[in-house]
Amino acid sequence: MIRSPFASHLLPCLVVCLFACSTPAKKGGVTAQSIQLNAVIQKYVDEVKHLDAFEAPYYNVEEDLSKFGDYAAPEFFEREKANVKDALQGLSQVDSSKLPPNDLIAYRLFKEDLEVSQRGFQFPTEELDFNQMGNRLHDYMDSSSEALTSFPFDTVKHYEDYVQRSSGLPAYVDRQIALLNKGIQDKLVLSCVVASKVRHTYQDALETNLEKNPFLRPLAFMPASFSPTDRKRLSDEFHAMVKSTIIPSYQKFDHFYTHAYVNHCRKGFGLSSLAEGRNWYLYEIKSNTNLDLNPEEIHKTGLREVARISSELEKIKKQKGFHGNLPAFLRSRATDPHSFFTSAKDMFAAFEKVKAQTALKIPAYFSLVPKSDFKIVETSNPEDASGSYNQPTETAPFGRFIVNTKNLKAVPIYDVTTLMLHETVPGHHFQLALQYEMKDSLSEYQRKVYNSNAFAEGWALYAEYLGNEMGMFTDPDQRFGNLNDEMLRAVRLVVDTGIHSMGWSQQRAIAYMAHHLASDHKDIETEINRYSVWPGQALGYKVGQLKILELRHKAESVLGKNFDIKGFHKAIIGNGTVSLGVMETQVNDWIKDQNGR
Repeated sequence: MIRSPFASHLLPCLVVCLFACSTPAKKGGVTAQSIQLNAVIQKYVDEVKHLDAFEAPYYNVEEDLSKFGDYAAPEFFEREKANVKDALQGLSQVDSSKLPPNDLIAYRLFKEDLEVSQRGFQFPTEELDFNQMGNRLHDYMDSSSEALTSFPFDTVKHYEDYVQRSSGLPAYVDRQIALLNKGIQDKLVLSCVVASKVRHTYQDALETNLEKNPFLRPLAFMPASFSPTDRKRLSDEFHAMVKSTIIPSYQKFDHFYTHAYVNHCRKGFGLSSLAEGRNWYLYEIKSNTNLDLNPEEIHKTGLREVARISSELEKIKKQKGFHGNLPAFLRSRATDPHSFFTSAKDMFAAFEKVKAQTALKIPAYFSLVPKSDFKIVETSNPEDASGSYNQPTETAPFGRFIVNTKNLKAVPIYDVTTLMLHETVPGHHFQLALQYEMKDSLSEYQRKVYNSNAFAEGWALYAEYLGNEMGMFTDPDQRFGNLNDEMLRAVRLVVDTGIHSMGWSQQRAIAYMAHHLASDHKDIETEINRYSVWPGQALGYKVGQLKILELRHKAESVLGKNFDIKGFHKAIIGNGTVSLGVMETQVNDWIKDQNGR
C-alpha cells in the first residue's frame, strides 16, 4: 500500500506529457501545440505545489515550510476546483489534431483525468476524510518523527520554521471541526464501527508530560553543527510550542470528537447506505482503476479469482498433510502461535534477510534498477495496514517501508517474503524510486503529482507473482503466504463491492474474509474498516495485476522465443507511473518494436 502525500483525495490522477514536457522546442505548428500543452500542464503543477502549504516538504517548497496551510477551509476546496477548471479551459485551447502521437496520448489522458476529478467534486468526500486510516492531526504528529517525517530538519531555520508552522494549528482545528460539523448536518459521518477507532491515531499528542509528548522528538536529532546557544533557544521554543499550542489544540479537537462527533456516527457501513452511494462508488471505481467497470462484474471477477486461488491452497494443504477442509487449514495457520513473531526485532531481521536474497535475483529480471535505498521503520498508527510505503522525496531521498508492529500478528512469518516483494523490491520501492530518479527524462509533474492506484498497486501485486519465477518461495510456508496474500487481493474485489454496492455489513465482510484467509481476526477487522473509508482503493491491486499479466501473456504469445523479460519490465515501468490504458499502449508498441527486429 502506498501512502498518499496529498492532503486532498481530489487531486487528479493525471498523466504527464512525456514528450512535450521534456523535448526541446522545434519549429512548426505541431510543436507550438506541444508547447502550449506543456504550459497548461506546468501551470497546473505550480498550482498543486502551492495549493496546500502543509505539503511543502513533499514538493520541496522551501518558502512554505513555516506555514500550516488552509486545508479544510471552503476557500481551499474552491481553489482546488478552480485549478481543475482552469486546466480544462487551457486544454480547450490546444488543437489536439496538431499534436504528435505521444503528445496526443498525454492530451487525451490529461483531459480524461481532469474530467474524472471534476466529476468527483459533486461528492463531499472531504466530510469523511478524517478517519482512522489518515487525518491531518496524525500526519502532523508523524512529521515530528525522525523515521517518518518528510520535514527537512537540517538547519536552524528549518527548526524555526517548524515552530512557526505550529501557529497555524489552532485555526486548522477550528476549520476541521467546522467541516465535521457540516458532515453531521449533511448526515455524512463515519460509521460507528470506525468512528471509535480514530482517536487512537492522534491521542499520543494529548500527552501533558512534555518530555513524553511526540512533538519534542526533533530535539533529539538536532544536527551536531548547531551551537549550544541555538540548541537551548530551540529547546525552549519547542517546549513552549507543545505546551501553549500543540496540547491545547489537540485537546480542543479531542473534546469535540469524543463528546460531539461520535454521538452522530452512522449505522450504515459503506457508500451503499448513502442516497448517492451508487454514483459515488462508480466514481471511486473509475478514479481507482482508470476503467469504467461496474461493481457487479468486479464482484464476479473476485469470486472467480477466489475459486482459482483456493484450488492452489488445497495443494499446499495436502503437502502439509492436513486432513480437514480448507477453512479449517487456514484457521490452523492463523491461530498457530508459531506463525507469528514475538518481537519487532525478529520481524525486522527477517525482512533484512529477504532484502539480501532478493538483491541477488534482480539482475536476471531487470535492466532498470534504482540507486535509492529504503529503510524499514515502525508505524505510529495502531489502525494502520500491516505494511505500507513512502516514496523518496528531495528532503528524504530514500524509501520507507512502514510496518505495523503495534499488532505483531498483522505480519505472520509466512507473509514476510511476499510483503517485502510488494512494498519494496521489485514492488513499490523499485518502481517509485526509479520514477524519483528519472529527473532527466520525466517532468516534475509525473514524478510528484501523477498517481494511478491500479498501476502502482497492480505492479506491486505483479511483483509478488514474479517472486515465484525468481525462486523466492522454495519454502512451502512462504509459498503458502504468497497464495494467502494473493487471496487477500481477490477477496478485496468481493468485499469492497459487497460493502459499497450490495449493502454488506462489517460483520458479513469480516466473516467472508475470515473464511478465505489465514489472517489474525484483528488484522481482518482493520482491513475491512480500511475498505469502508477508502472505497475503491482495494480494487486497484487485482485489476492492475490482471491487466499486466494479460499483457505479458500477449507478449509471450506474439514474440515466442524472442520474448525478453527485462524488456517487458522496462516497457511497463520505464516511463514512471501511467494509467492502465497508457501502459497497454507502451507494451503494444514494445511488442511491435521487438517484432520488427
